Amino acid sequence: MDDLIHIGDKTLSRRRLQATLDEMLQLRSAGLSQQATAERFSVDRSFVSRLETLGELHKGGSIGLVGFPIANRTEVRAVCERRGVDFVLLFSEAERQAYLNERSGMALLHEVLGTVARLRTLDHVVLVTSDHWFTLASALLGREVAGLRLGPSPMTEDRTVDTDELDAMLDSLQA
Repeated sequence: MDDLIHIGDKTLSRRRLQATLDEMLQLRSAGLSQQATAERFSVDRSFVSRLETLGELHKGGSIGLVGFPIANRTEVRAVCERRGVDFVLLFSEAERQAYLNERSGMALLHEVLGTVARLRTLDHVVLVTSDHWFTLASALLGREVAGLRLGPSPMTEDRTVDTDELDAMLDSLQA
């Protein structure tokens, strides 16, 4: 049975371990202290802390990433998922043009303002786009944005993002 794990003379249940971990994390997420959670499960507080560290994707605030026109969206999205980026919006040039052409002016304005409002709730915003958008995004968000500049505007062809450079940037924001 896949649920059972044998370690020496002990037999452990994966299901029981998972249920216990889920309950511990739910209590912590609801605001219970590490100490109170540890006491409830008869473990040391440092055990709860280490569990949280093992599962930590990032700390240092929420992060959003907007990028276009991106050729390697799948790889960029994978870096963002691995790093726990909270909001990701990526377009190829064809997707960006379709997005613009498929909406009326009012619908487009509504969606763009909704995206700006969402980005304003985040602690960090990363842009991966042409030079022009950095100034505009800073003005719309009311703060400086980080990012990778893909070149001068206007851009009409997809660009490949250096995922190692993106990973390093996200690492510095999360440090």
